[in-house]
Amino acid sequence: MIRQMQIVRPHNFEEYFLSLLKQIYKNRNLSVEEVSQWLSSAPLKTYYRVNTLKTTPLEIITSINEQLSKLTRLKNSDKKPSVKVHTHFSDCIVVLPMDRSLLDLSPKHGEIIIDIATGQSALRGSNIFAPGIMGMTSEIQVDSNISVYADLAKGCKRGYQKYYDDPLKIFVGNGIAKMNRRQLFNGDMNPKGIAVEMTDPITGIPSFTLPDECGMLQNLPSIITGHALDVNENNLKVLDMCAAPGNKTTHIAILMNNKGTIDAIDKSKIKLKKVDLRCEHFGITNVRIHHFDSLINVDLDNRNSDNENKPPFKVELFDRVLLDAPCSNLGQRPLLKIDADANLIKSFPVLQRKLLKNAVDLVKPGGILIYSTCTITLEENEQNVAWVLEKFPQMELLPINSQIGSSGITQVGLNDNYCELVRRFGPENVEDDCIGFFIAKFQKKKK
Repeated sequence: MIRQMQIVRPHNFEEYFLSLLKQIYKNRNLSVEEVSQWLSSAPLKTYYRVNTLKTTPLEIITSINEQLSKLTRLKNSDKKPSVKVHTHFSDCIVVLPMDRSLLDLSPKHGEIIIDIATGQSALRGSNIFAPGIMGMTSEIQVDSNISVYADLAKGCKRGYQKYYDDPLKIFVGNGIAKMNRRQLFNGDMNPKGIAVEMTDPITGIPSFTLPDECGMLQNLPSIITGHALDVNENNLKVLDMCAAPGNKTTHIAILMNNKGTIDAIDKSKIKLKKVDLRCEHFGITNVRIHHFDSLINVDLDNRNSDNENKPPFKVELFDRVLLDAPCSNLGQRPLLKIDADANLIKSFPVLQRKLLKNAVDLVKPGGILIYSTCTITLEENEQNVAWVLEKFPQMELLPINSQIGSSGITQVGLNDNYCELVRRFGPENVEDDCIGFFIAKFQKKKK
């Protein structure tokens, strides 16, 4: 039996999770079932952020249109998905899904099993890359038409060659194999490249490929976060406190046109390699990368007074600070499986407030601090904003583009006026159709 898409969660977490959703959305006339369905589904709009240092939105649109035209011709149709520049952000391209009448979702003879993360990507229009494949039936050859399933049970061992029978496997769509078993599982234990070209994902979200230097797929709220930082002044000094894997870091650098400086901090040395690689691909030269923990990135004891270019940093050093905080990730879509418990979820606000305190210390008077998360909980979002305003009277909220997202949720520490200033993204934002996300914009008052 192939499972329909819904969120798999531990039994001992289920009651807490459902009560959490009810608490969050009780004032927005959304049922727990509606929110769960939204979380387990993929956003149907694809957002591509253009690297304007290397190319233009028009060139990207032209390239995507050429690829989508080829795809629809293969399906003997002229119903090409819409590709356009976002209404409010000129560096953001919006791609709509294929007409569902064009999709071939009939079961194919060959079967490929992929891991959860790869399944989530495939549902959002990505091709299948070799590292994400766990199993492949023996008859599959290059250019075979195959069906792709995600293994939510995590029970499929790498190299499995039979049909995988588990109630927690979900069908994500059909495609064309570009590698065979020998290429995937024999010899090289780290195969690379596209192993399956997805022609018919069940979501209808089309796949396309562009050179690394042209830009990247990015969630709309993440793109908005970069713009909200207001880096269009010259020679700004910017801090990205939790920078890896560098998506927002590179966006900020591009918006700064490689002027000024960005200090990008992360405590994961492995993830920082991705930041470095993205900067190299994009032609970015104004980012300094630091392997450091932002929990201790304030130089309160004047230990580093002779060098402002590395952490820990002296207080009030930065014109702009971005804290895209570690969070419970409950806004990710499609959220197919939750590996968490109530204690883990409740631990994040404690961590976030420690980071927020450091962020407040490091931003200059008159400077801007952006706080963002990719989660939907009140404790990690509105309640943290209320905490900052109460604990740090020198910080005030600024508005973010009110034409995108929705206002914050009231009655949890923020009054109506403050809730109008923050931006929350969730199931109520039908037009935006993106992940669950939260953005707050602060400014430190001048002395």
